[in-house]
Amino acid sequence: MELAHSRSLIAIGELGSFSRAAERLHLSPPAVFAQIHQLETEVGEKLYERAGRKLVLTPAGRLMIDYCRRLILVHDEAMGAVRELSGVQRGSLYLGCGPHISVSIVPHLLRAYLAQHPNVELRLITGNDQSLFEDLYGGKVDLIVMNLPVDGPELVQDPLWRYEMVFVVPPGDPAADLGTVSAAELSQRPFILYQRSVVIEAAIRTFCVDVGFEPQVVMQNDQADSIKELVKLGLGISLLPLWSVSNDAKRGTLKILRLSSRQLYSVTGLIYRKTAHLPNAVRALLDVAHKWPSWLPMAEAVQAIGNSASIHSGPLTP
Repeated sequence: MELAHSRSLIAIGELGSFSRAAERLHLSPPAVFAQIHQLETEVGEKLYERAGRKLVLTPAGRLMIDYCRRLILVHDEAMGAVRELSGVQRGSLYLGCGPHISVSIVPHLLRAYLAQHPNVELRLITGNDQSLFEDLYGGKVDLIVMNLPVDGPELVQDPLWRYEMVFVVPPGDPAADLGTVSAAELSQRPFILYQRSVVIEAAIRTFCVDVGFEPQVVMQNDQADSIKELVKLGLGISLLPLWSVSNDAKRGTLKILRLSSRQLYSVTGLIYRKTAHLPNAVRALLDVAHKWPSWLPMAEAVQAIGNSASIHSGPLTP
């Protein structure tokens, strides 16, 4: 089994089409088809089947793709270890994140990182959670900055800080000067749901059930900056990260409300693949990331996580 065959099967499993797999691999669709056919001949099993217009993996294909990922991972680890040892490269790092974090957090992280490691080749990849995980498993991304926890026994989840989710209203709102409100007072208000990630959305929905808050969802939006503008225009209230709205609150363009009963906290951290050899560039980024109080502008709006703290995202008492 060749590495090219493994990469083709992974692409088919993730993208569900020969044309899209070919585009990712910079090959022609017939070339990808030929590689999959050769792999099927070698293992003696059908690895995919058609479900309408989409290709889906058979049970044999799903089993094979796990081994293919491990094979490519070991290959990449070996090549990286030898290159570091021989000095062929000074290091490269591919970092993934969502759009809002890419604007508010990652630039400050990268500035601190490059100040210490100016010769590392850096690439930043943004996208939704699904595409970022596909890139992580496919070796196109080394680490992801995102909310924890996530599912994935083959992943390392490294928490950095926890932060509070707060209700936000426009400055002229009748509740703006109250500071704390009850769930019942907010239940009849138009609500804009922050739908950036599965982790955040699930935590918000669980929190609402626990405190008896029945949001009247009028919009769902995956862009925090867009939600803030909608709230400022009086189109609804929302529940957003404190670090995202702290500067707006200081300027007086948004007002922060908290429930009188309890608060919602989430965790931000780094995710990367479990590996026997962690590249120097990745280890260096982990080290810089954990020194976030020195480079994160909104450090006062987040909280440190103790070494013994478990990764948790959900309603907590302070």
